[in-house]
Amino acid sequence: MINTETELFAILGYPVKHSFSPQMHNEWFKIENLNRIYLAFEVTPGYLKRVIESLKLLKFRGANVTVPHKIEIINYIDSADKAAQEIGSVNTITFKNDKLYGYNTDYLGFSQDLSSKGIGLKGKNVLVVGAGGAARAVMYALKNSGAENIYITNRTFENAQRLAKIFKAKALDIGKSEKFLQEIDLLVNASSCGLKKTDVLPFNAVKVKSDLIIYDLVCSKATPFARLAEDRKLKIFTGEGMLIRQGASAFEIWTGKYPDIKAAEKFLKKFVG
Repeated sequence: MINTETELFAILGYPVKHSFSPQMHNEWFKIENLNRIYLAFEVTPGYLKRVIESLKLLKFRGANVTVPHKIEIINYIDSADKAAQEIGSVNTITFKNDKLYGYNTDYLGFSQDLSSKGIGLKGKNVLVVGAGGAARAVMYALKNSGAENIYITNRTFENAQRLAKIFKAKALDIGKSEKFLQEIDLLVNASSCGLKKTDVLPFNAVKVKSDLIIYDLVCSKATPFARLAEDRKLKIFTGEGMLIRQGASAFEIWTGKYPDIKAAEKFLKKFVG
C-alpha cells in the first residue's frame, strides 16, 4: 500500500530499463513488511547533479547508481566509505539530514558471488574488460583474490592503463588481447557490452582455454560473451548473483537488515532473459 508515509528509493542510470533492481528491492520491502518503494529513473548524462538535487527536495531516503554515473556521483556526495574512496566509484547512496553519503557494495557482490560459486582464483590469470565504475569494483575485489596475474583491457587504452596503475594490474591493448586469451582462466565483462542487441565482442576470440570461465556482469543470456560461451561450450555466470549480493548490502545500509538472498534468486529467475 503506497501512502503519504511511503519512503522513496530509486536506481539512477542510463540506460536503466534492463535493471532488475526495482523488482528485487520491492520484493524485499514486501517480505520485510516495510512501507517503501523503489523506482527506476533514466538519467541522461549531464543531468545527474540536477537529479540528485531533486531527490533531496523530494525526501528520497536512498538510491543505487549505475552506468554511467558511478564515478561522477562522487562529486556530489558529502562523505564516502573507505571502499568507495579507494575504488573511486559509488553505487549506493543515502540521504541523511540534508547530507549525501556514498558507498560501494559492488565489490562485495562480486567477491561474495565468486565464493558462492566455488570460483577460486589463487594462481589464476584474470582478464577484466571495461574501465568504468563496475570495473573499478571488480579490480578492487581481485586485488586480494590471490590471482597470479590481473589484466585489464578497454576500448580506450588510456583508461585501462589508468586503472592498471591504481590496482597494480597489467593493461592490455584491446586490439592485441587475443593472444592473451589462451592464458586466461577467468574473463570478467565489466563493460556495457551486451546491453544492446547489436553489441559484438570487443576483441577476437579465436583461441581460448577450454576451461575458461566467463563472468558477465550484464544480467542477460544473450550477450556476445554468452554467445562465445555457448559456441565454445564454456562455463559462464551472468551478473544476477553479483546484482543480488550488492543489492543485499545496499538494502542493509538502508534498513539495517540483510535480506533473503534465496528469495531474490528465485524471484529474479523469471526476469533473466
